[in-house]
Amino acid sequence: MQTTLQEQSASIVLDFANLAEAEKFFAEAEMQSGFFLELDRELKQFQRFAVTANARPRFRFRFEAEVVQVFPAAGGYGSAFQLCDWTATKDRELDRKLRSGGEEDESVVSPVFRIKKMDVSERFRLATKASRPERQILLRDGSPQVLLGLLVHPRIEDREVKAIIDSPIATAAIMKRVAANRKWMANPEILLAVVRSPKTPPPIAIKLLPILRTPDLRVLARGSAARENVRKAALRVYLQRTGRG
Repeated sequence: MQTTLQEQSASIVLDFANLAEAEKFFAEAEMQSGFFLELDRELKQFQRFAVTANARPRFRFRFEAEVVQVFPAAGGYGSAFQLCDWTATKDRELDRKLRSGGEEDESVVSPVFRIKKMDVSERFRLATKASRPERQILLRDGSPQVLLGLLVHPRIEDREVKAIIDSPIATAAIMKRVAANRKWMANPEILLAVVRSPKTPPPIAIKLLPILRTPDLRVLARGSAARENVRKAALRVYLQRTGRG
């Protein structure tokens, strides 16, 4: 992707090599409600930009984004942007433009539209073997069954597992599957997210407390976000570990 910044007119142009690259960018941007750019100059925090995204053969999409964080990076500055006024209408416009920007050949039809045509069982089967761009789309799926399918994927990444745990449609079955995976439980962020989630059955959350990091135990024991029985159990484990029990 090539970035052109026109600070005087508060505009940014993103030129993508192809439609697939543009689609991957927007899939990640929608999931994170923003995106990151490395630029050669320092922007002002909270400055809003008009952004134009281009990709061959005929894709062009305009939207707005606001600078939320700026920090030094190698040879320039890193800038984190937040999407502005991104409505369901904007989402539909993006989908339509991605489709019109692609070729008619079914083999290169945008994955967004190909997946939208599938029923739940088809999306579940795809989730178990999806490519990374396809997984970014499926992470926003409205079916817990599809999220379970993603957890079966042999190459699913830890950050994707964390996104599934944090999903508003996550279920107890999803939490049980994640909690049963030793590799995922070795990731402190995933472990803490499972323990804190109200979707995790309390016996499972309490059973995981002894493998939490001591700072996480302390936060859990003192915080009000955790369920009362989990919080009390965390306090007991914390006091025992620190020799106060």
